[in-house]
Amino acid sequence: MNRREFYANGYYAGLAPEPRFAEIIKILRQLKGDRFLDIGCGDGDITLLLKENSGATEVFGIDIAPEAVTIAQGKGIKAYKLDIDEEKLPFEDEYLDLVYCGELIEHLFNPDHLLNEIHRVLKASGTCVITTPNLAGWPNRFALLFGYQPYPMVASPLHEGVGKLLVKGSEGQWGHIRVLTLRSLKELVKLHHFKVRSLIGCQVTVSSPLPALPLGFIKFVDKAMSKFPSLATRIIAILEKE
Repeated sequence: MNRREFYANGYYAGLAPEPRFAEIIKILRQLKGDRFLDIGCGDGDITLLLKENSGATEVFGIDIAPEAVTIAQGKGIKAYKLDIDEEKLPFEDEYLDLVYCGELIEHLFNPDHLLNEIHRVLKASGTCVITTPNLAGWPNRFALLFGYQPYPMVASPLHEGVGKLLVKGSEGQWGHIRVLTLRSLKELVKLHHFKVRSLIGCQVTVSSPLPALPLGFIKFVDKAMSKFPSLATRIIAILEKE
């Protein structure tokens, strides 16, 4: 199976009740912009929600999955089938006001190409919002302390729970290739001429990052740790083009 086949059915569909989307909506309401791009748009439901909150008049989407692009186009999104790991974005230089790249950079072999392309298509005053799992988040630090596999990384795409603490079977972390820490994300985006405007920690999802422990307890700890981006399970980075 090649990479395109691997991701063909792995696109984002529908509106998931994840805390990061509430945070992203708050951010986009403050940023605003006419032309908005969602890289990894999936079926477009989240794209439209973010577009409405940004006040954008034009909305674009990129996804590697052909079916996802077709569905998104049917919802009025100018969506393109494209592999951002190696292909250029179909826009002129300095064309876009806002770019959202949610939970995608960790799936790429070449995040440098992604960041170069985002920098190229953003206007001088443009903003990019990136969300990604935190390799140094508190559940991963806890797991590594006892010699277990970090949660966002898998030893096998067929057996995702291998070597993980308190995980049985699959936990949906397939396809992660370059999982970043807060420090590595900051250093990487600066090398690509972005200024870090803000870094926000975020809770993971409604499910538990430690599945065998009580959900209520884990959610309490996860919320507390999210106040510290370096320890949070998810990172939201708000970047300005230099």
